[in-house]
Amino acid sequence: MLRWLFILCALCGVLAVHGQDSLTVAPSNVVTLRPFDAASIDALRAEPDLQYDRDLQQAPSWWEQFKTWLEDFLSEWFGRGMATFFSANFVYIISAAVVIAAIIILSRGSLNRVFHGAPRSLGEVTLANEDIREMDIEALIREAETNNDLRRAIRLHYLLVLRTLVDQGVLIWSPERTDQDYLAQIKEDALRARFAHIARVFQWVWYGHAEVDATRYATIKRPFLEFEHAPAR
Repeated sequence: MLRWLFILCALCGVLAVHGQDSLTVAPSNVVTLRPFDAASIDALRAEPDLQYDRDLQQAPSWWEQFKTWLEDFLSEWFGRGMATFFSANFVYIISAAVVIAAIIILSRGSLNRVFHGAPRSLGEVTLANEDIREMDIEALIREAETNNDLRRAIRLHYLLVLRTLVDQGVLIWSPERTDQDYLAQIKEDALRARFAHIARVFQWVWYGHAEVDATRYATIKRPFLEFEHAPAR
C-alpha cells in the first residue's frame, strides 16, 4: 500500500515539473498585425446608404414648395396662423369649394334633369298634334283619374295651367316651346317662381317616371289647382 502511494506522489511531482517547463516555452506561431485599408474606410464613410446616424437632407417636393409659397403669400393678408391652417388643409378646402360650386350650378336647372330626367326635345311638353286651345283638358283629367292613370293626370293639369296662362295673356303658346321658353315669357317674379315649381313637379312625375299613388296625387296636384283657379295672384 505504501509502495503505490509513493509511486502516485512521484508521478504528480513529474507532471508538475513538466507543466512549469511548458509555460516557459515561447509560442512558435507569431501573430502579425495588419493595418485597415484607409481608402476602403473612406469609401464606406461616403456611401449614402450607410449614413445611419445622420439626418438625410432631401430636396422638398413641388407640392411642399407650393404649400410653403401659399403659406407665405396668405400670411401677408391674413396672418401666419390662418395661412398655416389654410395651407395644411388646402386640399380639403378646395374639394369642399368644388362640391358647393357644383351644387349651385346644378341647382339652377340642371339638377332636376340629372336626377329626374330631361323632357324630350329640350323640354317640349306637348306633342306636335296637340293643341291645348282645342282640347277638353278638364274631361281628360277626369278620365285619367277614373282610370287611375295619375301620372297622365298630372301632365294634363300642367297643360291646363299653360292654357290658363295663355287665356290670361301671360303666355304665347306653341307646341314647339319648352318649359324654359315659357319661364322666359313670365315677367313677374312671384308668378315665375310659382310656375317654375309646378314645372319641376311635372317634369319629375312625367319625364322622371315617378310613382304616383292616390295619396301622393292628392298632395302634388294642389299647386296646379291653385294656379288654375288664380294664376295671376
